[in-house]
Amino acid sequence: MAALGGTVAGFPELDTAHILLALAVAFGAAAALVPLLNKPAARLGLVDHPNHRKQHEAPTPLTGGLALALGAVAAFLVAFGGQWQPFWTLALGAAVLLVVGLLDDIRELSASLRFLVQIFVAAVMVYGGGLEVQSLGPVFGAGLGNIGLGPFSGLFTIACVVFMINAVNMMDGLDGLAGGAAFVAFLLLYAVALLDGAPAGLRALPLLMAGATLGFLVYNLRRPIRPRARAFLGDNGSMVLGYAMAWLAIAIATREGAGVYPVTIAWLLIIPAMDTLALFVRRIRLGRSPFSADRAHLHHLLQRAGYRVSTSVYMIHALVLLAGLFGVLGWQQGWPPALLFVLAAAVLIGYQLLLARAARLLRWRHRRRRRRNGEAADGGPNGRRRPVTIQHSSGHIGPRSSRRGGQP
Repeated sequence: MAALGGTVAGFPELDTAHILLALAVAFGAAAALVPLLNKPAARLGLVDHPNHRKQHEAPTPLTGGLALALGAVAAFLVAFGGQWQPFWTLALGAAVLLVVGLLDDIRELSASLRFLVQIFVAAVMVYGGGLEVQSLGPVFGAGLGNIGLGPFSGLFTIACVVFMINAVNMMDGLDGLAGGAAFVAFLLLYAVALLDGAPAGLRALPLLMAGATLGFLVYNLRRPIRPRARAFLGDNGSMVLGYAMAWLAIAIATREGAGVYPVTIAWLLIIPAMDTLALFVRRIRLGRSPFSADRAHLHHLLQRAGYRVSTSVYMIHALVLLAGLFGVLGWQQGWPPALLFVLAAAVLIGYQLLLARAARLLRWRHRRRRRRNGEAADGGPNGRRRPVTIQHSSGHIGPRSSRRGGQP
């Protein structure tokens, strides 16, 4: 299959030892920087404090994004030296989003300003770096051929990048959730690049991002000996991860000679996209801003269904992995892209229908649990059913992370 559009070229060939050294630097630097940045973060006010909208119990530094970004930079220097030309738009866009995210975490910038900055970095990627999606592939069948985007390719690519930035940002609601999902996505992107014969330099980028993200997750994922996260991503980290995921997905799919299906790349990112798209539709249908905060994300629904924070997080990580592996399997087995496209559309529509019936499904699950525990099926001492609702709050507008630690 032909490339989807603009290309990235000029990546140096790296040997395995060089990549492994850079990977160790990515993990080690990020893991070392998270605790080292705590005191400066406290002085600058880069701390997330508990309030009525957040579930964590103690002030938590928002140092994860800065630590993993610096870890990635250190790894890139080891791997590429000064040869950053092939991915200068990745570095520039991530740097801009990191700075704006840090300012937002400290001073809370307006939603419109953040949105404009996201459009700016995506536009630089498209019009400055020549990286854009120009074709969706034969998603409507081989008879119709590749579906080209023509003059709308640039706008389509910008919209996809901005959407992915906000999808990861909105996913950052439980300890380890957004970072873990990004870690899985980076590994899947590395696997696709490897299977598709991408240059070693391009293959190294998602692997190094995965290493830096894992260094942060040491302090963000819950473990038996650590029931709460010690650091959060913050908006600075979630926006950087979302942009890096979008950039790498497009770069791998649009490189010269790429053979991966466009729809396979969509499967790698479908779980965060599914949740965000469904909530956008729901909020607009309720007459609210698509960026307004609520508690109807997938991780909220899993918690209200009775799953603990760690269980909910690992369930979503597993969904990201399984969806990505399914897309890769379809591509490797030569399934028609149209079939994968139809199935992806079915997932998006099916989740939208599921979200619309979430309250009814939660009531059914609660009744089953009460029966299993020997309680009255209708609930409550007065025999009246306790309502299960999808809560929302209109007090916060704009695409930003909830940065909550969650509850057991």
